[in-house]
Amino acid sequence: MLKELVKANGIAISKLAQRVGISRSSYYNHAEDPELSIDLMVKYAKVLNVNLSDYVTELGELNATESIPNYLLEARPKNLQEANAIIQTLQNKYITLLEKYHILHEQLKK
Repeated sequence: MLKELVKANGIAISKLAQRVGISRSSYYNHAEDPELSIDLMVKYAKVLNVNLSDYVTELGELNATESIPNYLLEARPKNLQEANAIIQTLQNKYITLLEKYHILHEQLKK
């Protein structure tokens, strides 16, 4: 699936690898891996501007059952690692919402 998404996007492998933060050889290893982790697929999808839930139905189930703490009710983070985890969670939420917005925007243009 990764190869097909990259081909449809038309992005150069070296540019894709750079944006994902991996080497070109790692991309080729990933493209051949039938059990590529969802974390890596999400990284590729963000760079390729692809909504993975359109391709993998299990993602919707994962998002629905994902437990996200309510940071508004919690105390301040105790250390930098906790703060970074909160920031990463919020960034992921933002990116997901932004992707949904772009999809809706494109649908409205039609």
